[in-house]
Amino acid sequence: MKYLMVLTVGVCLLLSSVPAMADQAEDEAAIREATKQFNAALNKNDTKAIAALLDEKCETWEGDIKGRAAFVKAVEDNPDMSVKFLDEIGIVFLTPDVAVHKFTEENSGWTDDDGNALPPQKGRRAYVYIRKNGKWLRGAMFWSPTEE
Repeated sequence: MKYLMVLTVGVCLLLSSVPAMADQAEDEAAIREATKQFNAALNKNDTKAIAALLDEKCETWEGDIKGRAAFVKAVEDNPDMSVKFLDEIGIVFLTPDVAVHKFTEENSGWTDDDGNALPPQKGRRAYVYIRKNGKWLRGAMFWSPTEE
């Protein structure tokens, strides 16, 4: 009887976690799609599409770009900017409504503060996503160059 009780509790716990795993898989797919849409919009310099994917309070790790309008302006100031997704590292959920998408990418077309072209660069990227009204929006961006 004891073993039957343990088995029953175990099965109930397993079955109760199946919907949560399915929800997380759907959220992971939605986050990957948001990253894909963002990169496509960036490569086309489509600032309207970019703005729709950003939280109004988004910012970069360095804090040099704060807010949706500032990020859109940075894209407008770098019209030749492009990104190429390389490899996914993973998605980590901090809460059900906050996740970090980690991957490697190559970017090019950036300029420095004086308008001088910067060389293409590979690096690690982390996008912090926040779910608002059922939509995953970019809340923060982190970048770290990798050594070749």
